[in-house]
Amino acid sequence: MKSSRQYLYLLSFLEGGSVMVCELIGAKMLAPVFGTSLYVWAAVLGITLGGLMSGYFLGGILSRRYASDERLLFWVMIVAGLSLVLMPFTSHLVMDATIDLSLQAGAVISLMVFMFPPLVFMGMVSPIIINLLTSDPDAAGNSAGNVYAISTLGGILFTFLMGFYIIPEFGISKPAVITGAALAVLPAFSMVKTRQWSAAGLFVLLLVLGGWKIGSTEQYPPDYKVLYESVGILGQIKVVDHPSYEITPDARMGRGLIVNNTLQTYVGLDNDLQYSIWTWANYFPTAASIFPKGSKVLLLGLGGGTLVKQLERLGFEVDAVEIDRRVWEVSVKYFNMNPNTNVIIDDARHFIKTTDKKYDIVIFDTFLSESVPEHLLTIEGFEDARKILNPGGMIMANFYGFFDGENGEAARTVYKTFLDAGFKTEILATPGQEENRNLIFLASDEEKDFSNTHYSAPGFEQIPNLYTYFLNPSPSDTAGVEALTDARPRLAKMYAKASMSWKKSYNAYYRRHFFKNGF
Repeated sequence: MKSSRQYLYLLSFLEGGSVMVCELIGAKMLAPVFGTSLYVWAAVLGITLGGLMSGYFLGGILSRRYASDERLLFWVMIVAGLSLVLMPFTSHLVMDATIDLSLQAGAVISLMVFMFPPLVFMGMVSPIIINLLTSDPDAAGNSAGNVYAISTLGGILFTFLMGFYIIPEFGISKPAVITGAALAVLPAFSMVKTRQWSAAGLFVLLLVLGGWKIGSTEQYPPDYKVLYESVGILGQIKVVDHPSYEITPDARMGRGLIVNNTLQTYVGLDNDLQYSIWTWANYFPTAASIFPKGSKVLLLGLGGGTLVKQLERLGFEVDAVEIDRRVWEVSVKYFNMNPNTNVIIDDARHFIKTTDKKYDIVIFDTFLSESVPEHLLTIEGFEDARKILNPGGMIMANFYGFFDGENGEAARTVYKTFLDAGFKTEILATPGQEENRNLIFLASDEEKDFSNTHYSAPGFEQIPNLYTYFLNPSPSDTAGVEALTDARPRLAKMYAKASMSWKKSYNAYYRRHFFKNGF
């Protein structure tokens, strides 16, 4: 019995929605290992288009060879659903094998293994449906237009639903399994009605694998306690209590905010979560301590709220801007940040351009491992920040520790941008090798005196004179370096050179201790 036009349109709607679910989930699956940079999204979009292109081509050939045979459509959709359900399985296997590759190569190869196959089968659906709908050649264009419009409508609705609610609420595996089952259930039922029992068997396999994946739990080492986990705007977020392997000699227990497999905040459980285990984090409040109590500070990027606590201990009034609401909620619930801290959920540049408040210090701490907020670090971005500074105010910007050579090109470019924006700029380098340290840019309209700083924390002695930690760049360091502008930000590519090296060291750290155990 030939299916109705409405039924075929419904299948087209489900296929269009499933394509976008596959794309979003594929990007989120990459995030813990390869991050969420422009390179990752370029790989996701490229593989998505490549998979659909291949599917369109194959679907066109098969629809001609098996004209008017609906079983072809049903088989293709069932296999597409099964391939989508398999993504949570195959993604872990391939990324464990590609983790040591470059960011670009690792992302592309991984996506080719776990995301490309379901997209090929989904791409085959539209030409097959168009062929089934078209009995009159004169109506072919109308049928094709309807199919692609309905398929695209499904993609739009599923994108909003997944991005705004389902993935943040339920993570990655469950949406992949449920969407795969939804894509296959109607075709499987249609095949069963014609006694095609092999299709029913394949659908049962899909349900068994999906049910097993949903019901399974990740296994972690006994000293690794996951308190919170979710997937959302920044990617994967975890709050984990685990030893400070390779960070402190005694590997003492700390609580970490881990975003996309990168430790963003790490505080000690032995000090009631008040102080960072990383010593470099204390150089921010040390530099800020040249300002008097009561100074107003704008912190762009909240993390686990450690910097808020440090600034409040200096007697500062702190406003924080954070783009991901989950980070704010986590910082209060799991990191003991003051719930009365004024936190604004917004993009940092948007807030800077729209606020009417003035601040003595503006701190840029919005970096997310391999991702750089290049729209903040332009001449125009720094000029916007200057407008909300009180006279004598200062900008502080966190950055990677690389400054020399190819890996340091991004930092030298940011330094050049500060200078071209008219700021007197110092570069504070925290102790350690370039790959293990941080650079803190200190920019203001007038010279600042850092010879009388005061801040101390457990395990961190007060530094009365910060000048011993300053770099002394020469004019040759910025020779041939072009400042960043809104029209030509250009920072992502330069930043990736350093971030890939830094990200690989983090991946190696977590793989040594946690990754093979289910991280």
